[in-house]
Amino acid sequence: MGSNGIDRILNEFMKVKGVTAVALVGRDGIVIESVSNTNLDIDALGAMVATAVGTAETLGSEFGFGGLESKLNEYANGKILMAAAIDEVLAIFTDTTSVIGSVRYAVKKNMPDVINALQ
Repeated sequence: MGSNGIDRILNEFMKVKGVTAVALVGRDGIVIESVSNTNLDIDALGAMVATAVGTAETLGSEFGFGGLESKLNEYANGKILMAAAIDEVLAIFTDTTSVIGSVRYAVKKNMPDVINALQ
């Protein structure tokens, strides 16, 4: 699948209540594809997601927990869920109306399509 396939998959996440942006980010911080209904600095987003995931992976490795599957950051005005997708990271940004269970379900449901699109 090309970027059109990835774009279609990322738009599936945008259908989940409260999701404001979704990005597929390389471990180097380069944003491969993103969709958003808000104004975000995509370059900064990519760099920060890569740094956050790298730190979380190091922490897990240090304590023998294995590879990172997902990471959730909760803030006063929203949440960011980051999930490993082969060598990339799927980052989903939400506002305060989101239900994190719905977001996690969408990740579980759509991750096979994300991975297929990356291969």
